[in-house]
Amino acid sequence: MNAHHIPPHHHHQQHHAQHAGVTTDLPEISTARLELFSDAVFAIAITLLVLEIDVPDPHDGSMLHGLIRLWPSYGAYVFSFLIIGVVWMNHHTMFYYIRRVDRVLLVLNLLLLMCVAFIPFSAAVLAEGLATGQGSRTAAIFYGLVLTVGGIPFNAIWWYASRGHQHLSHLITPAEASTIKRHFSQGPLLYLGASVIGLVSAVASLTCFALLIVYYMLDVLSSRPEHRPGPAPAAHQQHPGPVSPHPAEPHVSAHEALSAASTPAQLPAAAQPAAGRTCARCGQLSMSS
Repeated sequence: MNAHHIPPHHHHQQHHAQHAGVTTDLPEISTARLELFSDAVFAIAITLLVLEIDVPDPHDGSMLHGLIRLWPSYGAYVFSFLIIGVVWMNHHTMFYYIRRVDRVLLVLNLLLLMCVAFIPFSAAVLAEGLATGQGSRTAAIFYGLVLTVGGIPFNAIWWYASRGHQHLSHLITPAEASTIKRHFSQGPLLYLGASVIGLVSAVASLTCFALLIVYYMLDVLSSRPEHRPGPAPAAHQQHPGPVSPHPAEPHVSAHEALSAASTPAQLPAAAQPAAGRTCARCGQLSMSS
């Protein structure tokens, strides 16, 4: 009585997936909730950046001078806003190709979001180090290490999803998935290199960060997901109806009937033209056959 009932369409889906060459050992879990939750975290993190900019106190002098003194906060805000934006766009690209998720992907994505949510704090540390001039190189190194660590779960998501092509859709080939994997793996190495430069100069490290942001922005804008012809829409697919116990008779076109019959009496009733009707129907049948 407690046996789990498998609906009939489940067997049909498994049969169809096996013929399509898709492994069915993993459960089909939609990516919709994961993407919605991720977008919410990205939006909150990118909004928190502006809250790290303090309003200047007019009692400390000119308001204009106070706003100018906040230039380190402006710079950290712009850097971090664009970095989070690039990560969000690449995250969107990944899940354009990922068609299903499991618990491992959920955990890896959660680790990525944890790193994204930490970026506003590292941006505040960077702004404070540049404003006071004390520990600016340490602040630049810390900022770069946060970005480097964040690239690890980001790459882990794609590495896991593209392994065996089990989580990817038909919109991407294994060769293209490997190309994206190599491209994504450059990110943590480049950010780590920019962080090491911070040991010598904080300005030089920030310059490298700025160049990396421009590079990734141009890369995202120049590469768009390629639309491939997918399966036919449900409205245009022919669903098999109930199987008839009697075999269906072969369809005979009008011209085939005309050429096969020796006398008008042998013509099928459907093939004999009615009085007053034109031959347009015969011509249409011959073009579609």
